[in-house]
Amino acid sequence: MIEKIDIENFGCYANFVWNKAVRDPGNNVAKFKKLNVLYGRNYSGKTTLSRIVRALETGSISPRYAGPAFQVTLSGGVLSHHNIPTHAHTVRVYNKDFVDEHLAFLRDETGHISPFAVLGQQNKELEAQIDALEKELGSVESQTGLRHDFQVKKVAHANKHKLASDAAEGLERLLVDKANRRPTGIKHNPLYRDATYDIRKLKLDIKSVKDGSLAPLAEEDKKALIALLGEAPLPDVRLLPSFNPSLAALGATTNKLITKKIQPSAPLQELLNNAVLQSWVKAGIGLHRDTRTTCGFCGTPLPAALWDTLGGHFNQESADLDSQITAVLGEIWKERGRIDALLLISPKAFYASHRARFDELARTLQELLDRYRASLHALETELTARRDNIFVERLPHDALDPSPSIVEAIAAINVLIDLNNQATASLADTQAAARTELRLGEIAQFVADIGLAAEEDRIRGLSADASTAKAERDAIETEGKQRSEKIAHLKTQLRDERRGAEQVNRYLGHFLGHGGLRLSALEAEGSTTYRFQIMRGEHAAYNLSEGECSLVAFCYFLAKLKDVDTEGKKLIVYIDDPISSLDSNHIFFVFSLIETYLAKPLEDNDGNVIKDANAKPTYRYEQLFISTHNLEFLKYLKRLTKPGKDNESFLITRKDSSSAIGLMPHYLRNYVTELNYLFGEIFCCADDANATDQFHSFYNFGNNLRKFLEAFLFFKYPSARNDRADHDERVRLFFGDGSNTEAFVQRLINEFSHLGEFIDRSTQPIDCTEIASLAKFVLKKIRDNDRQQFDHFLLSIERSDPFAQA
Repeated sequence: MIEKIDIENFGCYANFVWNKAVRDPGNNVAKFKKLNVLYGRNYSGKTTLSRIVRALETGSISPRYAGPAFQVTLSGGVLSHHNIPTHAHTVRVYNKDFVDEHLAFLRDETGHISPFAVLGQQNKELEAQIDALEKELGSVESQTGLRHDFQVKKVAHANKHKLASDAAEGLERLLVDKANRRPTGIKHNPLYRDATYDIRKLKLDIKSVKDGSLAPLAEEDKKALIALLGEAPLPDVRLLPSFNPSLAALGATTNKLITKKIQPSAPLQELLNNAVLQSWVKAGIGLHRDTRTTCGFCGTPLPAALWDTLGGHFNQESADLDSQITAVLGEIWKERGRIDALLLISPKAFYASHRARFDELARTLQELLDRYRASLHALETELTARRDNIFVERLPHDALDPSPSIVEAIAAINVLIDLNNQATASLADTQAAARTELRLGEIAQFVADIGLAAEEDRIRGLSADASTAKAERDAIETEGKQRSEKIAHLKTQLRDERRGAEQVNRYLGHFLGHGGLRLSALEAEGSTTYRFQIMRGEHAAYNLSEGECSLVAFCYFLAKLKDVDTEGKKLIVYIDDPISSLDSNHIFFVFSLIETYLAKPLEDNDGNVIKDANAKPTYRYEQLFISTHNLEFLKYLKRLTKPGKDNESFLITRKDSSSAIGLMPHYLRNYVTELNYLFGEIFCCADDANATDQFHSFYNFGNNLRKFLEAFLFFKYPSARNDRADHDERVRLFFGDGSNTEAFVQRLINEFSHLGEFIDRSTQPIDCTEIASLAKFVLKKIRDNDRQQFDHFLLSIERSDPFAQA
């Protein structure tokens, strides 16, 4: 069924959005239902709307519409002006285009009337075959036959297809989010620097991960790669200088000096017995000889023989040993300085990928150098001790020598420095490789987290189930089509154009009493085909009145609903304004035709209503639309047999820039008299704020007020002598209050409903404020004259008293 129609551009419709315009009092979006009645004044857009529906029937749009754009929402999908030929509904539309196409004779005597065929005379053998095939086809409503089986398989396939689609779409959404979603998507991760990354690249990466069996990265590896990506090019690091250790030589020299035996020439026993005193005296010699004659400590004059006495004790041999020890101590100090300068490189000079290794090697080297320094310090201690007690030899010292290990550690650091310096030249390539490894590692983790392999297996299983269900559905559909084609072939053997004409005549004669007009099927000369001709008695009928044209056209349409291409199908029927210039008697008969042949539920041969599997009545139509401009016909349409609550009424209006569809107001739906409608129009104009949205009501105010007062005042003052004089007298009686009120009302009625005598007003914009003032005045007058009647007028249009005190 048709549910909604959005019209961007088509005829008098522009930018019409159903969801905005068609809402019920609870602000819920309303929809077309099974039975739909549409009312609109002439030129409001009824026929234009019917042409959109007819496009679904014919599969084409009239080339007279420039840039058509619309969208029809069906219960099973959405159609637009781009794909109207693809629908699967049987649509039949009665409107002016239908008449022009099939009944050209009605507007041009040289035109034709398209013949159509209905089932001909009974042929028991053919009908038995058709009945048997129809039973095999069955129906969805009765839950029998191939149609029911197809519906079951169709639902099963739809459900399985939805499961497979939902699963595939769910996985696709995960992939899209991983590729593009802010801020966690790979595209938006600054580590990867790929602004064009999308799901296609992600799928290629997933394939690489699966083909290469790449595992997710360990946290330590990930941190190392991220650190590498943050690296900037570093200056080259200088190699550590070559190291030639001298600890062994210094140790040998030290042992030689500390174990050397020497004796004083004239020893002073007191000094020999006290090494501290001996050291103190030796130091004093350096401070006093050749510089002082008195003791620098106590001031006592130095004895003349002092230097000879001390020289006998501190002889040349001890002086030579002292000098040698001092020289070796100097070499030890130099060696210590050379060691201290070995490791003056900052770890920051290395790339993060080499920094940990450098730290490890540096620690090892530092430990070795500390041991080296300790050995030097031990030698220094031994030499100092011998110098302080120059005449006492010491035991040899066995110094620990880590020199070979130091040489190896320096070589290892220099190798690392070379690698680090080489990394600068290839940093861009290394970072690109690291970026790829990091991205693939993240994708490997993603694949594991979502269980991709298992999910793909599940989707393949669901897709296979859907394919199997589709094959089963298609097999039944093919079987059903074969039977339908067989039925169509058999029916062609029964088709009879003459019975089509008889069906039209049945409607014309039995229901409308037009026995004089009939449709005749005349066989073409030299052919087995027929052509239709309108006859009056025994002669061809020409110069039909407008009423007769409308009668023939509508009866033709109803009869054509029984042709061989339509009979038995679920129809969407759209009847556009079947009442034109017909008199009231004809209006009732047109209503009777619609009620009898369309609106009533189907009945069996015993007159019982045929019900579907849900115990609901079945109808000749799947959906029915009837539009009219005639309020009297609208009143009859209220009496149509309705499919329960599955019916709706709509109002089509013409606004400034576009026609619009809306729900029919309560007063028009439930109180279908023109008097109620006209009162509602006057009430609308009583508020000049409505002029923006309801300008059409303000434009027609003069005519509406005149017609309302003519009817309303006639029932109040029903005397009649002279039409014009009577109307003026009624206005005077109702509005006359001793002021110029009557004249004011008469002036505005005449000015706003006529232009012949007020041609200059046509060049001026409508004064909405003045109209609102008059509308309020009229409403107030009705209220003052008969409050009870006024209140019921308000009830009929579902409005409150505008004059009530707040």
